Amino acid sequence: MTTYVKELQPEFRVNYCKMITVSVDGRMDTAEVRTALAADWPFLMDPERRLLHELEMTDTTDKAHGEVYIPYTFILDRDRTIYKIYNGWWFIGRPTSDEIRMDLRALMSKRADWIYSDKQKV
Repeated sequence: MTTYVKELQPEFRVNYCKMITVSVDGRMDTAEVRTALAADWPFLMDPERRLLHELEMTDTTDKAHGEVYIPYTFILDRDRTIYKIYNGWWFIGRPTSDEIRMDLRALMSKRADWIYSDKQKV
């Protein structure tokens, strides 16, 4: 997990955005990562990797290392529909802080209250 999530945490709070991390690690390792990031968002654990298989987020082509988790970042709209998916298999596939900001700006700009006006649309 990259440090941009720590950087975005205060911005998410101000903009009423939420973040969730799903980890395949056990309780101790997940707690250590959460503490290191000073994270105040939920961490869900899937040490049995059930969700990974349901969502087909594993790569099994490397016989030497076996099953490998493919890291994804999902940007969701208010109704939890997927707006964008980043496949972080390669480092360059992971979203930057600015890309996340731009995605959230695009989603939020669809809202009727995006632009302040004394004549709010009803």
